[in-house]
Amino acid sequence: MYFDDLCRFANFYTSDMHVAEDAVQQVFLGLWEAKTDFKRITNPKSYLLRSVKNQVLNDQRKSDMLKRLEHEDVDSGFDIDDQLVGKELQERIEILIKALPPKRQYIFRLSRQEDKTHKEIAALMEIAPKTVENQIGKAIKFLRENIYKADN
Repeated sequence: MYFDDLCRFANFYTSDMHVAEDAVQQVFLGLWEAKTDFKRITNPKSYLLRSVKNQVLNDQRKSDMLKRLEHEDVDSGFDIDDQLVGKELQERIEILIKALPPKRQYIFRLSRQEDKTHKEIAALMEIAPKTVENQIGKAIKFLRENIYKADN
């Protein structure tokens, strides 16, 4: 009943009837999925117009953000200096990790390099998850405190 009017309204913002129709469809789909109780809506046309406007504006924001991100990815390629600094930093971090006590080092590597959860590490090492959390916290604190000391 409202589809054509909503599409014309959305087209005012999009200047593209296909995009406008998609936005209206998204609104109807969202209402259907949310099982909206239309009996509680006092002015359905106003409600739908506002919903379509919000959908169009949100879609435009997302589209603009994606375009910016794509543009930044193309423009912000790492040059050789950045790659060298990154490699040096990675080497320094590895040296510091090796300086950790053996169990703390093992826990830290399981967490950060193998993406294991605290529970998984605790079960594997037969220790409490809180112990895992404490050891990772101490490792991170050590890395933070020592990462740039060689520069000073």
